Amino acid sequence: MKALPARPGAQRRPIRPPAAPALHADDMAEGADVLHEHPGPAGVPLWSALRDFMLWVEAPAHERAGLFAPGAGEVRRAGLSALQAEPELWAPLLTLAQMTDAPARADRARLVHAVRSLARWAGERGARATRLAFTQAAALALPDQPAAALETARQARDLARHAQAETWFRRAIRLARGADWESYAWGFIGLGVLYARTGNSPAARTVLSRALRTARKRRLAEPAAAVHHHLFVLTSDAGRVEEAYEHARAALRAYGENHPRLPALAHDLACLWADLGRFGRAIPVLEAAIPLLENPVDRVMALANVVRASAGAGDRARYEGIRAELMTVLEEPAFATMAPEALLVVAHGDVSMGEWDRAEATALRADAIGRNRGEARTRLAAEAQMEAARRARTVGREVHAAEPEVLAAQGEALAVAVRTTLSRRARRPVPA
Repeated sequence: MKALPARPGAQRRPIRPPAAPALHADDMAEGADVLHEHPGPAGVPLWSALRDFMLWVEAPAHERAGLFAPGAGEVRRAGLSALQAEPELWAPLLTLAQMTDAPARADRARLVHAVRSLARWAGERGARATRLAFTQAAALALPDQPAAALETARQARDLARHAQAETWFRRAIRLARGADWESYAWGFIGLGVLYARTGNSPAARTVLSRALRTARKRRLAEPAAAVHHHLFVLTSDAGRVEEAYEHARAALRAYGENHPRLPALAHDLACLWADLGRFGRAIPVLEAAIPLLENPVDRVMALANVVRASAGAGDRARYEGIRAELMTVLEEPAFATMAPEALLVVAHGDVSMGEWDRAEATALRADAIGRNRGEARTRLAAEAQMEAARRARTVGREVHAAEPEVLAAQGEALAVAVRTTLSRRARRPVPA
């Protein structure tokens, strides 16, 4: 949705695009990432293409003619001929090799398209660090485009490269202010998710509230729905259930039955109800949401919550069966980003089922991943889960507080609304 036009006669300050983030020594590790993810014959040509492109981006236009030695293009093309790669890899690499023949005359748009093609190729093969390296290179070549900065920030965040992600989110926000209000709002949303993942809930709430004000003022429906969803998660984590329900209702209204994020909202509501010990309310919602979750990572996370809810409900057969399958799946590299969170959910289920040793071992595994990735929130949650397992050995299974009547009525109404909306979505005919 487009932002509203400025008020007639309103004066705008001129906006100067911020300087692009500098490539420091730490950023040079991206070349090592490429070689690590591609130890075979494709690694060196990919690394060389990334290096050549970054040299071209960083050089002033009047200095580009002398960037590469005579014959550099021929050398690179000979290497590509020996590579015998598929067209999706070979074609963009050839474009970048040709750039070294006459760098002063190279077309920026054509080069950026090649670099983005390489990022897409890497992403399709699970080479996430390589994808980020080429995505960031494209963003550096487009220093006035907030959308390119946002995509780089999101990929860095999902790789747990927090400082890099924050730099790019803030750059996207500065670029978008006054020019692209939707990207401006998404920049604050992305920053809020980053802060939440690293355990800085007050900062997350602040920037998400900023995003919500922008979305309301500029009538941006999609960012508004996303903010309500994220604020629901934050407030439910903080135990402010009534406020969380307000955000959940707002997100549900904004999403409607056709939105791809609706099943994720249903999943997050079910997680809250599991936290509150309302397993009979949580399990049917999870079962309705899982078939509609398109992302495998989301489905795996939902299955972890089924393990937990089944344990809380005392259903050992379901707990054991799904848990065994899930622990194998979490070994796969495709689920590395979300593995700590899923492991902690499973550990909570272990505690509920009275499997103390399992709970401690699973939480320790999550803690080790969090330590390696510098995620304070994961480590705090793992420590809390290990303490819960030790305490449960002594005092027995956890006892949930009685649910206030008003909140029980609100929760039941929300559960009915969510299940009804998911049911309508499931019955919707698939387009031909």
